[in-house]
Amino acid sequence: MDTSVLSAAHEGLSLVLSWPYILYPLAGTLLAMVFSASPGLNSSSLMALAIPVTYAWDPLAVMLLFGAFVGGATFMGSMTAILFNIPGKAQNAVTLLDGYPMTEQGRARTAIGCAAAASALGSTFGIFILIALIPLMRQAAIALGPAEYLMLAIWGLTMLAALTGNSLLKGLAAAGIGLALAMIGYDPRTAELRFTFGLDYLRDGLSLVPVFLGLFTLAEVIDLIASGRETVSGRPKTRELGGSVSEGVLSVFRHFGLFLRSSIIGTVIGAVPGIGSMVAGFIAYGHASHSARDRSQFGRGDIRGVLAPEAAIDAKDGGALIPTLALGIPGGTGTAVLLGALTLHGLTPGKEMLTTNLVLVFVLIWSLFLSNWITSLLGLALVNPMARLSAIRTSRLVPVILVLAVLGALQYRGMMADVICAALFGLLGYLMKRLDWSRIPLVIALSLAPLFETNLHLTLRLQELGRIDFWSRPVVLGLVALTIVNLILPAFLGRLRTLRGNRPR
Repeated sequence: MDTSVLSAAHEGLSLVLSWPYILYPLAGTLLAMVFSASPGLNSSSLMALAIPVTYAWDPLAVMLLFGAFVGGATFMGSMTAILFNIPGKAQNAVTLLDGYPMTEQGRARTAIGCAAAASALGSTFGIFILIALIPLMRQAAIALGPAEYLMLAIWGLTMLAALTGNSLLKGLAAAGIGLALAMIGYDPRTAELRFTFGLDYLRDGLSLVPVFLGLFTLAEVIDLIASGRETVSGRPKTRELGGSVSEGVLSVFRHFGLFLRSSIIGTVIGAVPGIGSMVAGFIAYGHASHSARDRSQFGRGDIRGVLAPEAAIDAKDGGALIPTLALGIPGGTGTAVLLGALTLHGLTPGKEMLTTNLVLVFVLIWSLFLSNWITSLLGLALVNPMARLSAIRTSRLVPVILVLAVLGALQYRGMMADVICAALFGLLGYLMKRLDWSRIPLVIALSLAPLFETNLHLTLRLQELGRIDFWSRPVVLGLVALTIVNLILPAFLGRLRTLRGNRPR
């Protein structure tokens, strides 16, 4: 490996473990754990709340905190799925298929022990694959030009639209809305105002801070209120837990081949923008089921049904950072919010991030690594206290989150208009959730829009000057082909399902 990469990795690790910087990942992990252990809240909501608070921080502290937010959330969401049959995030839904039946059988601690071990080891696998690929990522970032980045942005948008949600049209429409919202404000090429409707607030475009606060935090709060649940889990009190944590941890090593295969699945899928951890978890679960000699217990409390998705979901984090850091294309909602935070602090993914700011990249990676292990270890030690979070009354939780969201929006720029903007996007996010419109294409389109627009203008200008030939560049042609596949494949698969459904029996 390149000595500069090893040197940056060592320096980044030293910073993460030094005083007082170690406090940032510790605090971030604890916050992420509490948020993710409360059904209906998630790390994206927490990250959206944290962006305005950290606006004046230096980039090092931001990397330390947000790396912990990314790593500290997944396992706790799985714990609520195992204990209460309520996934903390959509990606944790697959864990409840066998995790909750294990709880009903009196083996909750065994399931949690397995989930914790698979989570920590799976994230370790994904992170070290990420580190091993950094030299290749640097070469790719340096070799790509405006034409390639333009097609990467278009490919990322079509990938997201095609693979998120149940409808290609809904996904494309959500991505289109995101691009349209990103065009508000000054045209970077002509400095003319666009779509401001005479409002001074929109002259500089929509700020990501109130948009993210609305789409994630406020939308989830509105959904929690509308659900009518008296407590966040819908249960008035917790239950006694049975099973053995050590048995769950050892199960990962008894099924080590399955763990490795699931981790590989998670890392590879995480590196493809837009597919996301939920897909990784279900594919790993399907692999575990189909590769097992005895499939009869899957869905009824088979520990392999907990192990496989947990390893894949956490290995995905390392994979998702590959396109985010190298190309500026977020792999999912969490990395989209992370990308927004990096952008607000002047950190540009790509060549600059992987050369000038390589130490900061490793600070993010090591913070993610540390957070994953802290979450798993603390989660095991605090199973019973964390289980009691499910009994928090909605009437007590909602006002706290609302106050934090309003203060976060106000603290960013001191403008009441930001609070109104967050409220409007909260309503939009809630409606999208209720109508089964994925928010992921909209959010990531907002993040990809600067990459798309900047490189569109550069490519067109270079083409006019004869400096490049767009259609003679191999990477561009390959990405054009992948984009076409993204648009055709969902319709083809839908038609195939229709034909199968109509086949006479």
